[in-house]
Amino acid sequence: MKETYFAPPEKTDRRKFGNQLESLSKDPLMTTLLTTMSGLLVVLNEDRQIVAMNSAFLQAIGYKDPEAAIGLRLGQSLNCIHGHEKPAGCGTTLHCSTCGAVIAMMTAIREDRTNEQICALTTEQNGIIKNLCLIVKAQPLTLDGNRWILVFVQDITQQHFWINLERIFFHDIRNILGSLTASTEMLKLETLQNNKVDDHLVDMIMKATRRLSEEISIQSVLAHEKNTAHLFKNAQTTMDDIRGDLDIILSRHPLRKTRTIEAFWPDEPVTLNTVSLLVSRVLGNMAVNAMEAGEEGDSIRLFVHVSTETVRFDVWNAQAISPENQKRIFQLHYSTKPGGGRGLGTYSMKLFGEKYLHGSVSFTSSKEGGTTFSLTLPR
Repeated sequence: MKETYFAPPEKTDRRKFGNQLESLSKDPLMTTLLTTMSGLLVVLNEDRQIVAMNSAFLQAIGYKDPEAAIGLRLGQSLNCIHGHEKPAGCGTTLHCSTCGAVIAMMTAIREDRTNEQICALTTEQNGIIKNLCLIVKAQPLTLDGNRWILVFVQDITQQHFWINLERIFFHDIRNILGSLTASTEMLKLETLQNNKVDDHLVDMIMKATRRLSEEISIQSVLAHEKNTAHLFKNAQTTMDDIRGDLDIILSRHPLRKTRTIEAFWPDEPVTLNTVSLLVSRVLGNMAVNAMEAGEEGDSIRLFVHVSTETVRFDVWNAQAISPENQKRIFQLHYSTKPGGGRGLGTYSMKLFGEKYLHGSVSFTSSKEGGTTFSLTLPR
């Protein structure tokens, strides 16, 4: 038996597979489904191999000859980057245990019931890597003693991107509002108790209010610009600006009562060709995630490493990320938690850090060394 991390690796023997193809081609119901279904439809046997597909699916996967896709597994036909990692292909790699498509198919096969899942898929074709978000619905069907799995696929990549961009905006706005609300309440309390105004709190409220205005302005631009590569090309900021913007996000966060943040900023002045607000959003999410992952009394550490060509920000916490979640921690459209609006912290790190700031976002994690998220930006 070949190695597998999730679904069975076995494939149908050649003679039986040939009989399945012949039986399917003669079935009038299946022929009707394949010719009338306007969406993407692929038919699998119980070993998850493709036995038939409609023209819409064939066009979507870019195969001119349908025979080239027959016998493949779904992930292989879609050019999933993990589809060929194991000899048995799709469904058998470590990544497959969290793949929505494989989960839906195995539920239909093992439990004989329809199942629908969101599938976050990274594909590579002709050297081009794409992150797709698919709705995959697997439905078992028995015809003339043969058991098939009908797989309906809907590509919602673009819709999911804009939905998540909006969710990220409100997710980050809530962080700013939390700081603004806490500062306002403290100012009111200080005024009532001492009958005087705390200048520091007034300054914090003014900064947070200005930050809200800038967040809304940038969101408006992102929401209306399809090509955003040029938006922040000529931006320039200082390390002090980034430090101040990050302080607005973190200074009044509720978890600061039970967590400590140690920041090691450079002593010398540093100028960067970037956008302070977006950098602080990335670092803010790294720090908030670190606090949420940690325990009471934990320390979160921020390090800044400056070179002639780059600046790297490291945010460290003592907790480790599980190996299965490490595999997909940055994959677009993927969340380790059920329900909408989850996993936005890591999603936005990658989105803003790489797509808009043209830097790189990465992480390392182990039980011995804890977890470090890094943002590297060109100077």
